[in-house]
Amino acid sequence: MAVLAAVLLCTACRAEPEEQPQELMPEQQPAVLCDYVYLVDRDNGQVLWDQGSEERIYPASLTKMMTGIVALENITDLNDTFLFTEEVVAGLKEAGANRAGFWVGDEPTLLDLVYGDILPSGAECSRALGYYLTGSEEGLVELMNAKAAALGMHDTHFVNTTGLHDDNHYSTCRDMAILLDYCLHNDLFRQIITTYEYTAAPTENYPEGLNMRNAVLMYVNREDPPYENFEIPGFIGGKSGYTIEGQYTLASEAVINGMDLILVNCHGYLEPHYPASIADAAVIFNYMRETWGRQTLWQKGDVFTTLRIRNTVNGRLNLLHRHTLTMDLPLTATQIISDTGETADAPLAAGHYLGRAQVYAFDRLMAEERFYALSSFTATRTGKIWTIGYELAASYGIPLVILLALGVILLAVRLHRRRSE
Repeated sequence: MAVLAAVLLCTACRAEPEEQPQELMPEQQPAVLCDYVYLVDRDNGQVLWDQGSEERIYPASLTKMMTGIVALENITDLNDTFLFTEEVVAGLKEAGANRAGFWVGDEPTLLDLVYGDILPSGAECSRALGYYLTGSEEGLVELMNAKAAALGMHDTHFVNTTGLHDDNHYSTCRDMAILLDYCLHNDLFRQIITTYEYTAAPTENYPEGLNMRNAVLMYVNREDPPYENFEIPGFIGGKSGYTIEGQYTLASEAVINGMDLILVNCHGYLEPHYPASIADAAVIFNYMRETWGRQTLWQKGDVFTTLRIRNTVNGRLNLLHRHTLTMDLPLTATQIISDTGETADAPLAAGHYLGRAQVYAFDRLMAEERFYALSSFTATRTGKIWTIGYELAASYGIPLVILLALGVILLAVRLHRRRSE
């Protein structure tokens, strides 16, 4: 009898083997030309690529995003005009600044100037906006720095409206992503940055109007491109820049597999002479389209697993998700790893911690949910016997359990007869 009891006790204590997760491998992101990369989902703030996002960079003409949005927010009449003078354009040719083409004597509308600031990255337009709003370029720079501070761009400082190089004119990829996200909430800014071609009103030097093309979109998704073409399905638009010190820079948006993504990639260069930052955008956005997507793993109230409660008669406890989980995840490299096990022991109080589910993207922990008992369970003698029988049947099969039970009964009968004799 003692031997049989020991067998029953050891069998009941056997741990069921846990399913081993697949080996967690790091993500193999494609090689890029830019030294600094920051990719973030606009909807949930999820950072999907971070390569030196808080390192200081020279933003070059990404600066003109701030010039444009501050102008749009402070100009009351975009149909008003501005007369170009020698003072406004002084030094731009000598500095090698990119220009839309306006010159002394031209009097475009302010809307034309904002288009010229963004599409062809015209430095004369950026300066002209400063002179119109504040009487000088420096006055608009003050407004730009104040706006950067208000947006939480904590490591950004502007010296000019154009992005021409100055050691004290700097930012980070993260700050530029904050700026682009903010700009895209302005309907007119979004309209401008997604426009491929625009013709300004007639001026003295352009009696038929100055024609401008988007310096980013002329490289992306063009059937008959003026330069090299990059196919990027879902690409919305962006602002590019270049200086010798800052090299090629780009801030752009694409909607891919349900994800609204902002990408800022800076300090890249490659011969032949074309924007390395746009080439990188094609590599990164297309990699994301093939590899990542917005997914809902579970809904609030879904059953994650059901635990068998030991020491009770047929006790069961559902572990329920308390929140819906929707996030950006790999299409084929997402794993959910759990340590909840399959059983819990009574006595069990409501609120007792029972384990967790962890969501991994490649080898990165992306989310975690902890589970707690929603009700209590009491251990009983009958429940303990039930548990022993259930686990014996699960481990060795029902016929063996029946034989063991018969053996116990026969042994008990024999003991009873001996005592009666």
